Amino acid sequence: MRKQPQQKRSREMVRALVDATGLCIQRHGLDDTTTARIAEQAGVSVGSLYQYFGDKSALIEALMDRLAEDIAGGLRRLPLMAVNDLNEMVHRSIRFGFSVLRSRDGLYLELVRNWHRLPTHRMVDLLQQHFMELSRLYFLRHYRDYPIENLEVRVFIVTNSVLFTMVRHVSQGDVIGEEALARELTRMVAGYLAEPPETAAP
Repeated sequence: MRKQPQQKRSREMVRALVDATGLCIQRHGLDDTTTARIAEQAGVSVGSLYQYFGDKSALIEALMDRLAEDIAGGLRRLPLMAVNDLNEMVHRSIRFGFSVLRSRDGLYLELVRNWHRLPTHRMVDLLQQHFMELSRLYFLRHYRDYPIENLEVRVFIVTNSVLFTMVRHVSQGDVIGEEALARELTRMVAGYLAEPPETAAP
């Protein structure tokens, strides 16, 4: 972002531009989304757009930051801390992830199809931070059942492995049934996270 909006009106315009970016990608696809279309959708001039965003890439980056925060907020609202069974907690999280990728009238699907061209590292970093916070809370609460070590390393591996697998699955169509994939991902993740310290690989 070229400059941070200070006044309420400016913040509302920036929010409208980010919203418009998502709507344009939904309606026209990533390649046919332009700054002119985004400005028109937001109801502002192209000149006003360029005061805050240097180009389309900057708008897409802001959109992906917003989506990552929305996903993290959705995860926070899931009653995962009340779930004692690790398999159930992991399964609910994975099913939530699939439901997100299928939502927003094709926006996520278009982003997933172009994952390799987008600034996804920021989104993955934000999600990984949230998963880390969630995992710390969960395993502190259930330490006697799951005396885990190297939590940060394990969450890094799990987050990247699951996200990559889900993105590949959604972008390539239903080569594997979604429920079967969610079930096997749950087995893999829960088994790895629950592995006791004495049997963990060196």
